[in-house]
Amino acid sequence: MEYTSETIDSTTGEVVQAPIGSWITFTEYGETKGVGRKQVRDVLSRLGILQHETEDQTPKHASFAERKHVTRRRLTMKSVRSGLGKRVFSIVGRPFDVISPKGQAWIDQRWADAVQTIKTDITSSPVAVAAQVALGEFMVGRRHKLDPEGQVRWLLDHFPNVAQADMSRITGASTRMVSHYVGNRTGQISKAHARIRVTLKGHLKVSHEPDMVDIAC
Repeated sequence: MEYTSETIDSTTGEVVQAPIGSWITFTEYGETKGVGRKQVRDVLSRLGILQHETEDQTPKHASFAERKHVTRRRLTMKSVRSGLGKRVFSIVGRPFDVISPKGQAWIDQRWADAVQTIKTDITSSPVAVAAQVALGEFMVGRRHKLDPEGQVRWLLDHFPNVAQADMSRITGASTRMVSHYVGNRTGQISKAHARIRVTLKGHLKVSHEPDMVDIAC
């Protein structure tokens, strides 16, 4: 997308537009590198210019079970202040970001090293390699893509021995967010187990057989 700046000519009073270069989205930048939406964001996250942000999009008066959160990777404020890009909100309210010409040049200089680092980190762990391949195959067969938290939960279910650092590399989520997702899952499982124990305790009764316990149905 071609962006322009507007200034007022002090002599004529007219608004003058001056081109400031082509600003492109993450996906459009990825296309210049021959990679898809996820991989370009993985690399930009590794470079430290993207961060995960969670938005509460729960409709008004919705119940707790109907809550809806959306997680997106967006430019960090430091990147914006450095002139690497802009955070944009569309007229329909859906945010997106664009990378400036300066940002594109900055990424170009670091792209190859970041890609190689990600590959090296993952291939150094056979378990991580297997997990990445399996997750990729699972994602292909889904009608709806898993968000980063869903991917981490899937890895925990199927590859519990994968280190959190490798989960971060595989999913593109930051190590802090991976830790947060793991903590959420652990807490939810603990609460579910506690509810089951309370339910069973309320339905247990001692049988006339000393060594037997009946569970009322």
